[in-house]
Amino acid sequence: MKSKLPNVVIVGRSNVGKSTLFNKIINKKFSIVHDEEGVTRDRIYYQTNWLNYFFNLIDTGGISKNINLPFQEEINFQIEIALKEADVIIFLVSGKEGLQEGDFFLNKKLRQLKDKKIVLAVNKIDNIEKQIEEYQYEKLGIKDIFMISSIHGHNVDKLLDKIIFYLPKKIEKVDEEINIGIVGKPNVGKSTLLNQLLKEERAIVSSIPGTTRDSFNTKIKYNDKTYILKDTAGIKKNKKSLNDVEWYAELRANLAIIDSDIVLHILDYDQEFTFIDEKILGILKNNLKPTILLINKLDLYKGDNLEKIKKDLKNKMKFSPYLKELFISAKNNKNIDKIFPLIEKIIENSKRKISISKLNDFLFELQLIKKVQNYHGINVKLTYITYVNKNYPHFIIFSNHPDMIHFSYKRFIENQIRKIFDFEGVPIKITFKRKEQ
Repeated sequence: MKSKLPNVVIVGRSNVGKSTLFNKIINKKFSIVHDEEGVTRDRIYYQTNWLNYFFNLIDTGGISKNINLPFQEEINFQIEIALKEADVIIFLVSGKEGLQEGDFFLNKKLRQLKDKKIVLAVNKIDNIEKQIEEYQYEKLGIKDIFMISSIHGHNVDKLLDKIIFYLPKKIEKVDEEINIGIVGKPNVGKSTLLNQLLKEERAIVSSIPGTTRDSFNTKIKYNDKTYILKDTAGIKKNKKSLNDVEWYAELRANLAIIDSDIVLHILDYDQEFTFIDEKILGILKNNLKPTILLINKLDLYKGDNLEKIKKDLKNKMKFSPYLKELFISAKNNKNIDKIFPLIEKIIENSKRKISISKLNDFLFELQLIKKVQNYHGINVKLTYITYVNKNYPHFIIFSNHPDMIHFSYKRFIENQIRKIFDFEGVPIKITFKRKEQ
């Protein structure tokens, strides 16, 4: 078993540029950057490296001693957890505003930590003259001080050099990881589910829609496999009604789907199946993502009503026959233990390899069972099938007249492939090509 990666945590009060520095280090626009205070609420994880030294970078919300601010108590709680996990802490302050009360509040907390390496980064240093003020920050009692600009990247390389100097021994390679996206419209229980899976208060849970506005990554082990859970903000209906922070949150949700190997789409059947749910399913279908529909709040369902719901759900899912559904109660931990076994089964199916000889035996027998319907007297034949499995199973079938194969026969082929080769729960792609003469 390989060692886990070390953790580097960025902490500071609001609006000192934590998310900008986070994005600069990972070289991606991943954490939301905005002037509004409190945009980053949960811990945001991302695996990155500097000079081929791999580590987890963790962004956090802005700490404050004023717990009357919205979600501030929960944000402070998340920061406490992040600090416990940290191998190295980047204490970020603003060189533009100078030291503030919040900086001294956080510094007092950091000085209480034992055996934690802390580096001070003074951000927003965009000109040479500002660097002469470094002595003002020595009063915090931190030995390593770096005058940086997160936006322009000034001295960020030197900051990273010091960080990897303090980190544990170098880790060149990490375990294979399976990415799981968690998506759904606002307030269906995504964060509650995440906490049940992790058995800890990992994400802030609130009854207010839109609490989670970033997507963030969390590692979990199951049966000696490493999974990355990607919790996302709830996707809303109309982009025109989104403010810029919410628009970026929706973008993160889309990226989380694209980057995932399998997606958990949470529905709340106490609410109607809406345009938003259809929108999410459309994104999943377009990206050919294995998907489990988790119908949440099972504790609210009554007897025969559950069967009616299942039948209604099947009718709405006709255009995506591979979708698997599981009824759960995230609040009461009902059927949560069935999620990872189902994930394992679907991932196993998605990676299945089939020999070309078996596939062509199947294609021959398929046409004995049911021939392709002739088109205006033209005899249509399927002559050969091949198979590519990269991000999803892709079958290429050659025919003398591929444009004359009816969509109902294409659906018949897909259903038979699923049944014979056990692609349950997996989207597959079938391409028909003309046989070269």
